Amino acid sequence: MTSLYQALLSQAAIGHMLSERDVSRFSAAEIRQTMADLVAADQIPLANALAAAGQSLYPESEDILAMSALLAEIQQDWTAAEELLHKLVDTQGEAATPLTWRHLIRVLRCQCEPGKALQAAQQAMAAHPTDTNLLEEFLALQELVCAQVPVAASAQMH
Repeated sequence: MTSLYQALLSQAAIGHMLSERDVSRFSAAEIRQTMADLVAADQIPLANALAAAGQSLYPESEDILAMSALLAEIQQDWTAAEELLHKLVDTQGEAATPLTWRHLIRVLRCQCEPGKALQAAQQAMAAHPTDTNLLEEFLALQELVCAQVPVAASAQMH
């Protein structure tokens, strides 16, 4: 258990939150780890508060963006997850990992946005052409989107 975790729990026990100044003494990696510990302990509101503080203190931290996106996914807050994952992809640039791309694609699919998910999969495939998981996702989305086009076209004809 990290010292940040202990401090958060002790303050929460008396109905207070740590100030951003208190949280700023910790690195992005320490904040990420504490967020993970809080989620594991089912302390989601505290994890959310820490995510907000972490994003404020370290807006371009891959650690904070990734963990915040995962936290949003756990809560099925697809809009927030999408925003955070787009920020993570932008922050990582050409080094955006296949895992980051897969999470973004999943979130877009969860929002019933197969066209956007296919676009993300195309970008991911351009960056990682040999990743079999991304290829499978791309092919599945391509099939899904192509199957929807004739349905939409026939609906317009009637």
